[in-house]
Amino acid sequence: MLSYTKGDISFGNYGFRFSEQPENNLANIWSIGLEKQTSTAYNWNGLKRKELGVCVFQYTLSGKGTLEIEGQSYPLTKGQAFLVTIPSEHHYFLPEDSEEWEFIFITLTGKEAFRCWEFINRKAGPVVTLSPHSTVIQLLINLYRETSMKQLKDGYTASAKAYEFIMECYRFAKNIEKVEHAIPDNIMRAITYMNTHYHEQITLNDIAEKVELSRFYFIKQFRKHFNMTPLHYLTKVRMEKAVELLRQTDFSIEEVALKTGYSNGNYFNKVFRKAVGTSAGQFREGKDIVPIDHLIID
Repeated sequence: MLSYTKGDISFGNYGFRFSEQPENNLANIWSIGLEKQTSTAYNWNGLKRKELGVCVFQYTLSGKGTLEIEGQSYPLTKGQAFLVTIPSEHHYFLPEDSEEWEFIFITLTGKEAFRCWEFINRKAGPVVTLSPHSTVIQLLINLYRETSMKQLKDGYTASAKAYEFIMECYRFAKNIEKVEHAIPDNIMRAITYMNTHYHEQITLNDIAEKVELSRFYFIKQFRKHFNMTPLHYLTKVRMEKAVELLRQTDFSIEEVALKTGYSNGNYFNKVFRKAVGTSAGQFREGKDIVPIDHLIID
């Protein structure tokens, strides 16, 4: 689950062309966008684009795309981002076997952006895997939201935001290893299973058995790709859904517990307090917290 809903922000593309820029323009935003492509006409060749001196970061939210670079083809599925520079020999597109490709992207200019992209490509290659809850992706989503609300009004603000994004990419890159392929299919099936069965009292063993992996190997692989355990992810999904039910329905605490996979309200409340910092009842009443309808939990 991401920190946006279709009603929160809508698809669109924004370009940045400010007349006044910082003198030493180490980094700035060229464009940012949120798109869903459904036609194979979506096709970009890195040697034929008009933009020059631009770094591209594109993160898949759902569906599938393809990146071809230096003779190698990378399937781009949910949770994967690619980093390329323009001009360079690369090609990304919606393949014929994909019905859609939903993604968020940002393009940056400036020496620091190129230096960061070179560092990440050298260490990890052109494709990296990030959790949708990672700081890099949450920062990108928030940056898109701010842009759509017209909060980036000058080149100095845009430059500061670009530099912040680059620094988070550096922070992430410190702990990554080279990604040659997409997230394994059984791990993605585990994500789908938890997202659709969170309301049931499923266990770690249930999930591992469902995706045909040993408990130990499943935990190891899941942590490798998402930087958290499967149960941590399941709890996040359940708590985020619980917040929506508490704010948007009249279900009792006990009913919310049952609808989010907990056998009783007492245990649910214990988990909720640990995750959110307040009891479910206090959260519903809005005591000591800003009223919110959706909550993102790390």
